[in-house]
Amino acid sequence: MDILTLDWETHYSDDYSLSHMTTESYIRDPRFETILCAVKWNDTPAFWLLPERLELFLTEEVDWAETTLLTHHAHFDGLILAHHYDRRPAFHLDTLSMARVVDGPKAGNSLYDLCKRHGLIDKGDYLVKMKGKHLANLSRDELAAFGRYACNDAEREYELAQKFLPQIPEAALRLIDLKIRMFTEPAFEGDIALLTEAVKSERERKAALLDVLGVDKKVFSSNDQFAALLRQVGVDVPMKESNTTGQPIPAFAKTDPGMQELLEHDDEIVRHLAETRLAVKSTIIETRAERFLGCAQRGRMPVYVKPYGAHTTRSSSGDKTNWQNMTSVNIIRPEMTVLKRSIRAPAGCKVVSADSSQIQARLVAWLFGQADAVEAFAQGRDVYSEFASQIYRRPIQRKKIEADFVPGQVGKISELSFMFQKGWYGASVDFLKGHLGAPPIQFTIQDVEIMGVDPGPFLNNPYKVQRVAEMVSRLELNDRLIHCLVSEAIVDLWRAKRDKVVAGWDLMEEVIDAMIAGQPMTFGPQGFLRTEQDAVVLPSGLKLMYRDVRRGDGGATYWTGRSREHVYGGSLTNNVVQGLEQEIVGAQTLAIADLGYKVATEAYDSVVCVVPDAQAQQCLADMTRIMKVAPPWAAGLPLASEGGIGQTYAECK
Repeated sequence: MDILTLDWETHYSDDYSLSHMTTESYIRDPRFETILCAVKWNDTPAFWLLPERLELFLTEEVDWAETTLLTHHAHFDGLILAHHYDRRPAFHLDTLSMARVVDGPKAGNSLYDLCKRHGLIDKGDYLVKMKGKHLANLSRDELAAFGRYACNDAEREYELAQKFLPQIPEAALRLIDLKIRMFTEPAFEGDIALLTEAVKSERERKAALLDVLGVDKKVFSSNDQFAALLRQVGVDVPMKESNTTGQPIPAFAKTDPGMQELLEHDDEIVRHLAETRLAVKSTIIETRAERFLGCAQRGRMPVYVKPYGAHTTRSSSGDKTNWQNMTSVNIIRPEMTVLKRSIRAPAGCKVVSADSSQIQARLVAWLFGQADAVEAFAQGRDVYSEFASQIYRRPIQRKKIEADFVPGQVGKISELSFMFQKGWYGASVDFLKGHLGAPPIQFTIQDVEIMGVDPGPFLNNPYKVQRVAEMVSRLELNDRLIHCLVSEAIVDLWRAKRDKVVAGWDLMEEVIDAMIAGQPMTFGPQGFLRTEQDAVVLPSGLKLMYRDVRRGDGGATYWTGRSREHVYGGSLTNNVVQGLEQEIVGAQTLAIADLGYKVATEAYDSVVCVVPDAQAQQCLADMTRIMKVAPPWAAGLPLASEGGIGQTYAECK
């Protein structure tokens, strides 16, 4: 198959550029203008074409069914090709996505950075001289210089591809192609009426709140000014500890317990102030709905995800649309529902979604040989309710009994977050703020009695009491102590039950030491994982990179490409499990696509397709079947899957 390298050069200006617009809105904007495009066939020298000749070349002279398109940032060039020329290649090669695999997502993967890092000829900076200029404004000399600049880009992209291709497994390249097509060949439509109403109602709601109070919007946008406003009405400002500095800061986030108390305050004015603050600060409906609305008005809705955009090889969000968190619809963030309801299959089609149920918890238990948990998952038992039953010392049926909902959520949070070495303090904070879709949960003296917790050891530990005393919270010290000692008891109970997982964290410390020393070490069932210098190698050959990993007084750290980050047994467990999750779900996604189903989007452990009505039931059956099958390297890993069908993204979950 031929490789065709293309590098578009387009008009941009101060108010019309990718720095101010999404990729989709820039390309579909009426102001879009191709100035020229560099073209390179295989390894022959690049040349450049002006728009009229370019259109003839792209529409008449290329056999796209036999052509691989090579670009740097394929979302951009691929959407130009699809939207403006109605052409789609047989395969996408994207040096930007490939660079994330080879060099890591935070290493700086612009074409300029890559040329510098890989010892190639400088990319050049002629583009900055073209700001605000149109093709009609350019002289012959300017066009020639711009053309040489574009050809240099195309040559460098081809050179980078030759360096990257031998280092990237075929499956990874196929996933990159598939995820780019989510954007360049979109399947979703947007509900224009619903999005229009969402934007309108949100604006009206904010305006009404501000009008009643007669307070300038800027007051609610500023932490300091809003805190002063609360003090004026006689309310203490809720505080919390900053995750970055450790210093007290206002607790004004929606999930902060202090803000929850303001929203439920006895004084109607205080409740109104808190609601207005959240309305003004939260732009998720207004801003994202505006972007989705604009996109829907221009055509189908491209889904932008960055292949291998996260350190753990997962995809990440991009292009100011954040499709990766579209699954975050729960009682803490019900506002997300309107966005999912607005994403629709075209007439005559359905949205079909399936996910790999509890895959991270299953992987951790299997990875470290926690046989009882593996068996429970294999038998399809409700492990959340089972652990909650141990905590509360009575049978818990979270799916059947309404009164068991909160205890069931405690069991769920325990099973899904403690496996990565979370301690009592972090667990206490998570319970209070609401975690994994649960409401804020505060343990009381009644829980101490119900769970049979002995408070003495905790209360007689000066260090723990001091940590609780320093915890920033609106709760009285005695209430905080009770909440934290119950949280510790739950953590201790979980660790006693999952002893193999706890031992696994120590194993991961040995893995860190092996990476530091550059000593080969195999681990996991049948040794399917291995280390090398500064990396853990996954079954596919992809690597979790820990560049310049070393131990110091504060523990082990590594260089991400931008900063040094800590790594320890629990966090490495998390990274490895996410990497394995991506390996499994990625292979499942390709298997689903190989059956001819259009994969429209994905989010971590879920795959979403858009198919004709007549194929929907069979598609769901195929997807859930495929997502229950473990890969060859994971013999004995019990997987499960569930899904649904709907006209909208919201209905199929």
